[in-house]
Amino acid sequence: MANILQVTTPNLNTDNRNMQNPMDPRAAGDSAIRNPVDPTRVVRADGKDGDQAGNSAQNDVLGAVNYESNYSAFIKELGENQDLAGALERLLFTDASILQESGNTEITGLVDQFLMSLRMDSPEDLLLFLQGQQELQARFSGDFFNKLRLLMTQNNSDSFKNAALAFLKGYNNYASGSHLLQQLHTLTEDIEQLMLRSFREEFREISESMNWEASNGDTAENTGILNGRMIPFLSKYISHTHDYGAVRDATMLLIFNAVRYQNGDEGRLTQLFERLLDDRGFARMFQGEEQSSLTQLLQTGADAAAAQKPVMAEFADNLAKLLLHGANGQAGLENVQQFYTIMNGMLINESVYMPLLHFMIPFQYEGNNVVSEMWVDPDARRQSEEEGRKIKLFLKFDIQSLGKFELVMTLQDRESMMQLFVPHHLVKQDKKIQEDVSGILRKNGIRLGQFSVYGRVRDRKVTEVFPEIREKETTINVRI
Repeated sequence: MANILQVTTPNLNTDNRNMQNPMDPRAAGDSAIRNPVDPTRVVRADGKDGDQAGNSAQNDVLGAVNYESNYSAFIKELGENQDLAGALERLLFTDASILQESGNTEITGLVDQFLMSLRMDSPEDLLLFLQGQQELQARFSGDFFNKLRLLMTQNNSDSFKNAALAFLKGYNNYASGSHLLQQLHTLTEDIEQLMLRSFREEFREISESMNWEASNGDTAENTGILNGRMIPFLSKYISHTHDYGAVRDATMLLIFNAVRYQNGDEGRLTQLFERLLDDRGFARMFQGEEQSSLTQLLQTGADAAAAQKPVMAEFADNLAKLLLHGANGQAGLENVQQFYTIMNGMLINESVYMPLLHFMIPFQYEGNNVVSEMWVDPDARRQSEEEGRKIKLFLKFDIQSLGKFELVMTLQDRESMMQLFVPHHLVKQDKKIQEDVSGILRKNGIRLGQFSVYGRVRDRKVTEVFPEIREKETTINVRI
């Protein structure tokens, strides 16, 4: 008869060291209950605490499950990357001389080139630089988007909101056309270097057939090459060579950017705009100027991109080249971590979870080295729907000759509320600071409702100034 109960005879080996004697005094102190049942929460089968499980899974290279949500991980990273401005300031204005004397001519040239792009010779140059940063971040600005934003707050129709969001997504892809094309070009160069030599010539021929200078919205020719030749070639290469490493990873990234690039076609954007016209409220607001509104919108975007390109493209390209070479160790292995800190901080603030506009503004003016970092909520929370639009910003800036400053400011109905945190040796000059700032605001037609000056004690976190960021942590968003 089968022993279905799996009954066994007791082990007669009294020297079994794996068995624990309940009368052993060493066991008396261990009164913990194994696998307790807690009806208020979901626990693991092994009885381990959830937080410990999440941390161990995150630290364990072989762990397959991460019990921490994507958004919680973002908040954690945001809190740990608060010294971005300080790291950039040390790199540019403290360690720059060391890098210039390192003997690496390429690094020296990059540092000199980048520092030259930060020098502002006049207030007009500084204003143009700041406007370029704003245009680069606030893509959905202008009269058209202001009207569309107003309609979305008034119109509760799901069909209209879906159409509006689809149009905004299409416009974002359209306006990012040149950037996406540049990303694709860089990826093709990387893939060519990674693949086997016998395949490089054919892949290079496909890459050279692309029009890398195509304007935004003119995607048909390049999309045909990507979908008809380049992606099928890479697919066959991976299947034949079984290269499931760097080439496949770069190919997946190339496909992702190719999809966005294809969706930025001007004809598709026109179709999405026509879907918006099906809504009576939208058609009424743009009555008689529907097509001219879209044409003007596209032209305005092209003019803005052309205007900011000489200034912002030079700044962004020089910074990207310097960070890339530094992260690769070309500025010395002892400086690699510093470059990674800056890169990681910038990527965290550009995360898809970041609900704020983020600006990095380093510059040199009148012999002063300044590094500023700013977060802006263009639609901050209001007390009631009847109130006007509210803008809230958090500005950090470090003036080398004075120290670190922090400014928290709200602007609503052309009235400002401000809190300025200054170095302790400037606290006694609070009256003069208030008078000077009030005069600047009056010249720009802004009333000063309240202005307080305090001594700066510590660095404030973004989540302290914008506590609403943490609200999304309550959502269910588990990542594997």
